Amino acid sequence: MKAKSIKGNSPAEIKTALAQSMADGFNPTLAIVFISILMDVRGTMAVLEEAGLAIFGASTAGEFTDSGIAHHSAAILLLDIPATYFHITLSAYNRGEEKETARHIGEEGKKAFRHPAVMMVTSHLETPGEYVMEGLTDALGPDVTIIGGVAGDDLLMQGGIVFTNHTSSERAICALFLDQDKIDIRGMAVSGWKGVGTTKTVTKSKGNWIETIDDQPALDMLIKFTGLKVDFNGDQNLLTQIGMSFPLQVIRDKGIPTMKPPLMYNRETKAVMTGGYVPQGSSIRFSLPPDFDVVDTVIESAQKIKDNTLRDADAMIVFSCIGRFSTLGPLIEAEIDGLKQVWNAPLAGFFSYGEYGRTEGGDLDFHGTTCSWVALSEK
Repeated sequence: MKAKSIKGNSPAEIKTALAQSMADGFNPTLAIVFISILMDVRGTMAVLEEAGLAIFGASTAGEFTDSGIAHHSAAILLLDIPATYFHITLSAYNRGEEKETARHIGEEGKKAFRHPAVMMVTSHLETPGEYVMEGLTDALGPDVTIIGGVAGDDLLMQGGIVFTNHTSSERAICALFLDQDKIDIRGMAVSGWKGVGTTKTVTKSKGNWIETIDDQPALDMLIKFTGLKVDFNGDQNLLTQIGMSFPLQVIRDKGIPTMKPPLMYNRETKAVMTGGYVPQGSSIRFSLPPDFDVVDTVIESAQKIKDNTLRDADAMIVFSCIGRFSTLGPLIEAEIDGLKQVWNAPLAGFFSYGEYGRTEGGDLDFHGTTCSWVALSEK
């Protein structure tokens, strides 16, 4: 399998880059597309469709290739993978139908391949990613490989879109199934944030909203721990004020904790909405601000897989939380470059509003402030 990454700021630039990539006889069949919602998404899709490419894509909060980070542009990974090795499906849903929709998608993937792996993007901020994961694993089993992210919208915080050929949706799951009998797929969800302080209990919650922690208003507890001031006269966005640097760590039965960054708050109830479902009774810890070890942890996770299970890779796809971009500063470039250097393979990715994947030694989960990466190699 051969792969190439291209990028551009308009459909015309993408058309030129695509032609240049194919000038040596390269004949891609699949385009993995990560694009700013402020760009001409439909026009870019038309360029790729005209070239006969299957499309799997999402809008972003920033995008990148192996040549660097960009904004308000498109980052595209082209692969010449045989069409019989992959299957793409997109299903829209109404609120409350996420788990059942994901289960149906999983059943479709199981019909397509005996051993499918799933690369997935979802849209809409309030989509409960945990339910999506539960639906897929109900159909495909707990050991299935799932990696992916939540579509962004350049921090407008109104919700992104996911898309495939001739269709897109603001509330949908788009899945790219890969045949693991033909393609070796390895990946991991890694955060690197360190926990601090005693374990606390979510004493009241509903969906993504945490109302109380240790019987105290969640917002009060968050402000007390971080020591940060919240602008109560502005909007109710917590992500940029606290959440990016101080995600909540939800302790699981096995594996490392799952990160759930605070996103919004309610002025009246002082409840906090997090980037994912936190059940009542959950044990949590607060986080320290990130340090240099955060980047090293991500790169080392890939190096370990290269050393032990996947010597060579044809391509990499990375779903990195927008919180990492905002808090790590220039270090995020070192993180992306470090991942690329592990296999020195073409790479594309985007900054997301949530990440799907399996932590080391843990179960599949929905994360925040996490880097979920995957490497592909044709067998």
